[in-house]
Amino acid sequence: MLGWIVNQTHHASWRMFTGFGQRLYVANANRETAETTLGTDLIYYNATRRSLILIQYKRMNQDGFYRPDGDDGLARQLRRMRSVDRYTARQTQVGHDFRMVRHPSWLKVCQWQAYIPQTSDMIPGMYFPREHFEQLREDPRLEGPHGGVGFGFANVPNYLDNTTFGRLVESGLIGTTGTSTDLLYQQIVRSFNGKKSLVVATLQGDDMPQSTRNNEKRNTPKRS
Repeated sequence: MLGWIVNQTHHASWRMFTGFGQRLYVANANRETAETTLGTDLIYYNATRRSLILIQYKRMNQDGFYRPDGDDGLARQLRRMRSVDRYTARQTQVGHDFRMVRHPSWLKVCQWQAYIPQTSDMIPGMYFPREHFEQLREDPRLEGPHGGVGFGFANVPNYLDNTTFGRLVESGLIGTTGTSTDLLYQQIVRSFNGKKSLVVATLQGDDMPQSTRNNEKRNTPKRS
């Protein structure tokens, strides 16, 4: 979130971040049905580029590794994400906006920490498209001395960091497109009738050229 300014809104559940001609709204919403249906903890919606990204969060242990074999809910969540990805793939058509990754389902393996340092900061972690995450589970480079698989900064060969992922969301180069966005958005809206917390982030603003955004970012003072 480097260069974005945090603003209060008229609703206690919403925060607004502004920067580079865009506005990012982040809110806590009800999620029980959405989580059960989609297997996700956070939803990004780029309203300008009309793309949806769904993120399931996982946290490393204090030793710096997330171990899928010890996560009882992972298999169920991955089944839901595969179903969502197949559903959106069937709706994608020739002529829809280009995406580097058109499937909406992602996982973020977060660094272990007991606090969020600032409301505008993102916890350090590794982002993976669902297919990449599942491929890495079979990668021998992630196997420990006793045969178990662990995701950590020290052994994962490649991933997206906060900065790279944020730029891709901002530019609309990942996520759903065309009809798949409309149908998945409707499904999400209908499912918001549970009781648990879900984070929803909506990005709005001008669809300015990438070069213009890059110039603004280069001219943004860095925080000390």
